[in-house]
Amino acid sequence: MKSMTGHGRGDVATKGVRAVVECFSVNRKQGEVSVAVPRELSWLEPHVREEVLKRVARGKVQVSVTVENAPGVTAQLIDERRAGEFLRQARALQKKLGLAGEISLQTVLTAPGVLKPEGDSGRDILPAVKKSLAAALDDLLVMRAREGGHLKKELIRCASRMAALVKKVRVLAPNVPKRQRENLQRRLDAARLPVDVLDPRLAAEIAVFAERCDITEELTRLESHLAQLRENLESDGPVGRTLEFLTQEMGREWNTTGAKANDAEISRLVVEAKSELDKLREQLANIE
Repeated sequence: MKSMTGHGRGDVATKGVRAVVECFSVNRKQGEVSVAVPRELSWLEPHVREEVLKRVARGKVQVSVTVENAPGVTAQLIDERRAGEFLRQARALQKKLGLAGEISLQTVLTAPGVLKPEGDSGRDILPAVKKSLAAALDDLLVMRAREGGHLKKELIRCASRMAALVKKVRVLAPNVPKRQRENLQRRLDAARLPVDVLDPRLAAEIAVFAERCDITEELTRLESHLAQLRENLESDGPVGRTLEFLTQEMGREWNTTGAKANDAEISRLVVEAKSELDKLREQLANIE
């Protein structure tokens, strides 16, 4: 089980190209990838997005890609079109602002994208970026798994507390019809209506109530959902959506249990269980 938050970095130099990739991930219900690359390398975006989504199912992943010539590689080419465009815009800005001075060759050459390493082609860049991205994603997933381990402990604690509450409700459930019969008898006595405890009308009323307040099915489903939750917590794959569905179903079962039982003590336990369920939901917002 993994969290949706993490960070990873890759730095790879191959064939005269150095690619540095950083990945940051935050919570998001769906898988989403945002890629920041130099404008001249925008063709890399779909390749990066595809590689990320192969390994990340949920969460927003922000990827930053920097490509430059590797250390020791000095042969460079000049992009004359980009150099000329930079010089033209710089002179226009200089005139507009009324600034004096000359724009040096060094200034032009250091402008983004003017100098490129020799052999700076997609054939050389893409393998370096992919290797760097793979290393960054490895780091990212290690961090997400480590964070997921901490979240798992808290989710298990919440599930265990809810399982204990289900057991307590199971103990109390058989006494609900009995207490209802006693309450009904007290009301009849207070109203001075002489109805014998063996009166078939009283027995029928108790039978109808017993059927309506039977929460056996709800408790059985809660136990099943909790068992599935524990099973999913041990999975290495994306389980966030499955766990969210299970908590949604458990919320329905607890609501039905409280409404059908119509018992003060059971209602108190239901409120306690729903509090644990809220804690569970809060943590699940971080799970892939």
